[in-house]
Amino acid sequence: MRFLRNVVCCNAIAGVLLSNLACIAICQQHQAMVPWIKPTALRPGDTVAIVAPSSPVDVNQIRAYAQRLQESGYQVLVPEDIGRKSGYLAGSDQQRAEELNAMIRNPKVRAIFPARGGYGLTRILDRLDYDALRRDPKIITGYSDITALHLAIARKCQMVTFHSPVPMSELWQGSQPAYEYADGLFTRAVFAASYSQERGYVISAPPNRPAQTMVRGVARGRLMGGNFTLISSTLGTPMAIDATDSILFLEDVDEAPYRIDRMLSQLRLAGILDQVRGVILGDFSHQQGETQDEMQRVLRDYFDNAPYPVMSHFPVGHIATNATLPIGAIAQLDADAATITLLENPVEISPP
Repeated sequence: MRFLRNVVCCNAIAGVLLSNLACIAICQQHQAMVPWIKPTALRPGDTVAIVAPSSPVDVNQIRAYAQRLQESGYQVLVPEDIGRKSGYLAGSDQQRAEELNAMIRNPKVRAIFPARGGYGLTRILDRLDYDALRRDPKIITGYSDITALHLAIARKCQMVTFHSPVPMSELWQGSQPAYEYADGLFTRAVFAASYSQERGYVISAPPNRPAQTMVRGVARGRLMGGNFTLISSTLGTPMAIDATDSILFLEDVDEAPYRIDRMLSQLRLAGILDQVRGVILGDFSHQQGETQDEMQRVLRDYFDNAPYPVMSHFPVGHIATNATLPIGAIAQLDADAATITLLENPVEISPP
């Protein structure tokens, strides 16, 4: 009898597992059928919301950037309690989720600029109103911990978002020479005045910080990626990256070469490195004794013989020259020329 009970139990478990796998397959097929959507580029008079969904923020820097936006003709919505703190978080999970959802559901808000990254977004990803965002697309920006939000929106909404500088780190001081490149590409991406009748544009590294060719070639695909730690942390969840036929970009900061090695092994074993059409390696700064030579050795171990184009040292990540890349937009990677060409506008353009 015990043997029979075990057989029945095993069959039941197998049935549940097969059912779950079937559900995942159906969901993936549904996502493939859902068309990607784009938010509308910003025009003077539009409302921009600044939120704190991750770590605590510097209120003075937020106010400085809000003033820049207001002087350019934009309305800025900043929660009164945006300076709240709860340890290494900008408030409780409930506070941060409710704040973000309030901006997602507010029809007047046309863009949401997370003030900074840090830590905490993965704790609230399952509390966000993706259906509301799909119904009313808004510009979503940010990098670092905000990568988790980009990945979740890509999965749940199939909406283009922007891996970009944030108000607290770069944008509030965008007029300073060190940040002009990052500020310029951010402006190019999300503000309507930057667009003409031509579709798409070219993104290249600044002359004083050139990108490098690791594997020659040209490829086209949908831009996907962001902070490597967050990409790794969300694998195996409903918010995991879908890298199928993508141009994958990766960056990270203060991670030792052996940790980057481990995460690359995870991507390889998960089959993700076999799904992509090209790879962009951004900044992998490490300030705790390990040399950049060791980091580059690790990256070359995985990509030197890749069957697709690979570009390295591209200015994306935790650096002053942090280029804005639209996640979900169709792009062409030319590793020989060390350029990224957007083959479509990443935003809709409303009449003036």
